[in-house]
Amino acid sequence: MTDTTPASPVADTKRREHPVADPDRSRLVLDAFPDDPSLLARLRGQHVLSMRDYDAPLLRQLMRLAARCERKELPADQPMRCRILSSLFMDEPACSGRLSFKSAWLRLGGSVLDAENYARQILSQRYTPEEVAELCNNYSDIAVLRTEDSESFHDMLPRFRVPVINAGDGAVEHPSHAMADLYTLCKWRPELFSEQPPEQGRLTVALLGDPSRTRTLRSFLRLLCQFPQAVERVILYSRVAQGIAPEQRDELGQAGIRVDTLAELYPLATDMEIARELIPTLDLIYVHYVQPAQVRRLQIVESMALHKPDAMILSPQVPTAEAAHLLNDSPLNGYFAQARGAVYVRMALFSAILG
Repeated sequence: MTDTTPASPVADTKRREHPVADPDRSRLVLDAFPDDPSLLARLRGQHVLSMRDYDAPLLRQLMRLAARCERKELPADQPMRCRILSSLFMDEPACSGRLSFKSAWLRLGGSVLDAENYARQILSQRYTPEEVAELCNNYSDIAVLRTEDSESFHDMLPRFRVPVINAGDGAVEHPSHAMADLYTLCKWRPELFSEQPPEQGRLTVALLGDPSRTRTLRSFLRLLCQFPQAVERVILYSRVAQGIAPEQRDELGQAGIRVDTLAELYPLATDMEIARELIPTLDLIYVHYVQPAQVRRLQIVESMALHKPDAMILSPQVPTAEAAHLLNDSPLNGYFAQARGAVYVRMALFSAILG
């Protein structure tokens, strides 16, 4: 007899991840940060534009709310029922961020007015900024806006009468992405982001990419400035990047965070000489981009063996297929948890803005 039993999903895969991927670690966030929901009232009806607009106390409350979302502890099952989100990703390349925003909104019970299929017409100037904003004002309760350049974003922004969440104003900022980074870090080392952090155990953070030109790295650095007690130093781990902008270095310096570059630390050393000396000191590696020619299998394998046992790698997207093949199934992999956490952070933002 033929077995006609339908196949079922595999609940327990063999893929490894960093321990931060455990959903139960959301409890650590709730335990570390005292509840003060009155702070979230500052967000009601407001735009989300820059990490500069958020201080540590407010961010802690957002992380608490994200943890409650992950634990399915929201007071209402569908708080956004009968509300509509305008999804305006005006740069044509696809990105996983738009899926995260939509997933967060749909989990809250809302509906999505998606302009994705009309982006080409909008970009070809068939619609003016006034027309696009007015459609959102009339047809939705909140908008997520991403544009190819900062000028387009800030030209459209004053025309909105509904709250706007910045999902990328050109190369300038991506604040909710940095909040997702923070949620991952809070689940990993919540004590470092508490009101009274320990004096020991501050993070040494390496950035692979160009923070002077990259919105995710720029917002991430501004996030770190709100929690300087959590960071020992930031190292720009790249020879090909233009480097950190002077104003970014000044901003970190004013917060008390030391910044180093490979050119300053190792002007004459080879890549593997640097790796053998530097990687064992790193707690967090934030990978935005590396040149594919620099990523060879042997280098990745050797570098992975040098990391601290509890070190973590975060990334908006793993830079090469070879790196992904080796890192996706690795205890260093924190970026899957980072992507999952982005949904709960955006659920928290939607709830705070429209709650």
